[in-house]
Amino acid sequence: GDLGESFYYKTKVATLIGQRLEPTLSLAALTISIAVLVAVPLGVIAAWRFGGWLDRALIGFSVLGFSVPVFVLAYILIWLVSLKLGWLPVQGYQRLADGAGPWLYHLALPAITLSVLYVALIARVTRASVMDALGEDYIRTARAKGLPELRVLVRHALANAAVPIITVIGIGIALLIGGVVVTESVYAIP
Repeated sequence: GDLGESFYYKTKVATLIGQRLEPTLSLAALTISIAVLVAVPLGVIAAWRFGGWLDRALIGFSVLGFSVPVFVLAYILIWLVSLKLGWLPVQGYQRLADGAGPWLYHLALPAITLSVLYVALIARVTRASVMDALGEDYIRTARAKGLPELRVLVRHALANAAVPIITVIGIGIALLIGGVVVTESVYAIP
């Protein structure tokens, strides 16, 4: 369990990991929360309105979200949101113990940047899973019974399409916790 001493910082590696654990977990939690809250409804609506403008926009956004590297998007958002508009800080981290407002203010830009990729991925998986579920006999039966369309979508289609969606979210959480350190260097989060 002894990870040794850092050559650069001249301190225990376990201490250095402990210092960076809160910012990493905070950024991962906020990123996945944003991604799930945006992507799942988008995917369900895109599947419900298959072939419509929202469906085509989601597919376009997914291609863009997968194509643009996160660090390029980070620099574009830093330039636009922080430097040009002055809405959010460029760097820094505020502990959650110091208040939720400052914590959220400092984490918003990196979390939004990271969530673009996960929104694209989760929304696409949600769309595909819900589209498969909408073609099943139990959906036709639920509609024939006269259930409201929202209930059919959420209670029947989304509930039965949840396994792949939850799997992708779980993989996203693991990737975020393991890979956030790279993005933290772009935003200079300690």
